[in-house]
Amino acid sequence: MTAQHPSQKKLLFLNPPAPMVVIRDYYCSKTSRSNYLFPPMDFVMQSGVLGNDFELSFIDAVRDRLTEAETTARVAAIQPGTIFFLAGAVNFPHDLDFMRTLSAAGRKLVGSGDIFLSSPSRWLHDYPFLDAVALDFTNHDISAFLQGHYSKIRRMAYLSPAGDIVEVCDPPDHSPIRIGIARHQLFASKRYRFPFAKSVRFSVFLTDFGCPFSCSFCVMASLPYRHRPNQEVLAELHELHRLGIYELFWMNQTFGVRRGPALSLLSAMAEFAPKFSWTAFCRPDLLDEELLLSMKNAGCHTIIIGVENGSDEILSRYQKGYTLAQSQAAFALCQRHRMRTVGTFILGLPGETETTIRETSRLAQKIGCDFASFHIAVPRAATQLRQDAVQSGKIAAHDFAMDQSGAFITLSPDTVDHKKLLSLKRQAVLGFYLRPGFLMRQLLQKRSLYEWSNMLHQGFFLIFGGLIRRDRSLLSCSSRQETHPGLTSQ
Repeated sequence: MTAQHPSQKKLLFLNPPAPMVVIRDYYCSKTSRSNYLFPPMDFVMQSGVLGNDFELSFIDAVRDRLTEAETTARVAAIQPGTIFFLAGAVNFPHDLDFMRTLSAAGRKLVGSGDIFLSSPSRWLHDYPFLDAVALDFTNHDISAFLQGHYSKIRRMAYLSPAGDIVEVCDPPDHSPIRIGIARHQLFASKRYRFPFAKSVRFSVFLTDFGCPFSCSFCVMASLPYRHRPNQEVLAELHELHRLGIYELFWMNQTFGVRRGPALSLLSAMAEFAPKFSWTAFCRPDLLDEELLLSMKNAGCHTIIIGVENGSDEILSRYQKGYTLAQSQAAFALCQRHRMRTVGTFILGLPGETETTIRETSRLAQKIGCDFASFHIAVPRAATQLRQDAVQSGKIAAHDFAMDQSGAFITLSPDTVDHKKLLSLKRQAVLGFYLRPGFLMRQLLQKRSLYEWSNMLHQGFFLIFGGLIRRDRSLLSCSSRQETHPGLTSQ
C-alpha cells in the first residue's frame, strides 16, 4: 500500500447543517421536539477506533447553528482528507446535496445514517461523489477502507480502487466488540442538552450495539447484536471519570440483555467515587427488582421504558414480545423504589384507529411514568414496517423523508388522515404535560439550578416549539415526499 498524503491522515467527523434542530444518531433521525441534542454516538464510538491512526476533528453544525456557508468555511480551514458524516431521513435529500458541495479531488466521503441501511450499494451508484457508507459504527471498517485493508471489511458498501461498487454484509458476528477508548473530550460542549441530565457535563455511552429483539417497526432489529467486554467498558469509565464527566446517557437499546455481565459491571460502577449519574433504556420484561436496585446503586436515576401502545393486540402484531401487564408491573416497580421513569409511545401504526391512539394517550397518563415521549410511526429503512408499506403502495421505495417526532407525516393508518394524526399527537403531549398533578409533582421535586434551568428550557420547547420553530423550507420539501433525482426507485 502506498504511503498516505499528510492530509489523508486528517479525518473530520461532520454533523451537517439543517434548517432546524435535528438529531441524526445511531441510525435514527428526527427533529428535536424539546430542543435537546447530544453528541452523535456514531462519532463517539469511531473516535475510539480511529483515534490511533488519524488526526481527528469534529464539526457539529446543528449544535453550533452553522449555516451551510459557515460549515463549508470551517471544513476548508481543517482541510481533511476524509469526512465521516451523518445523513438522515429527517433532512433528506438536503444532507446529501450539501455533502456533494464538499466533495473534492483526493477527499474521501464516508456516510452513516438510517437511510443508508436500505440497499447501501444503491446510494453509491446514485450519489457517485460518495466513497463509502458504513453499516456498523462499532467495527473497524472505516479504518480498514481508508488504509486499503479491504479484506478486513465486514459491513460496508464502498468504491474499490478500480471504481467498482462493493457491498459487504457478513453474517452476524457475536464476538465482543473492541473499539478502544472513545475520545469524549472531542465532543464535550455545554451546547448539548439532554432532558434528564443532572449536570451540564454529560456524554453518551454504549456497551451493546444493536438489539436481539425483533420489533417489526424498529431499525435496531436489523442490526447484529454485539457487546463490548466489561474490561474495556471499565477502562472507558475510568477515562470519563478522569475527565470529570460523571453524567451519562447510556444508549444501549436495552440495558441488561446480558444479565450476568451487566450485574458485574454495575457492581464495579457502584465503587466509583463520585458515582456516575445516568439514564438508560430497558424493556419491561427484563426489568426486575435485582436489576433495578443494581442500576440504582450504580447511579442510574432515570429509566426509559418502551410501552409503545395501549393495545395488547397491536403490541403482538408488531412483535414487541411483552404485554401491557408487564409494562404496568415495571412502572409500579420503579415507583416503589423511587426510580424516575420515561414511557415511550408510538402513535399511528398501520392497523390503528383513532380509538386505539386515544387509548395509548390515556395509558401514558395512567401507567405512572414521570415523563412521556410520543412518536409518530415511520417506515424506517431496513424494517418490516417499511417493507410492508412499500408492498402495499402506501409509500414509494424511493420515499425516505420522514420524522418520527411528527414535524411531518409519512405514513398514517387507513382511518386516520395525516392532519388528524398530528392533532392526536399534540393532544397526547398537552394532555400529559399540562395535567395539574404532573405540574405539581414537578414543582415539588428537589432539583439543582441546572436541572431547573434544563427542565424549563425543555418544557418550553416541548409545549410551544411546534408553534414557533417550524421551518417552512424543511416542512414544505419533506411533507410532499418529493422524488429526488439522485435516487432511483428500487
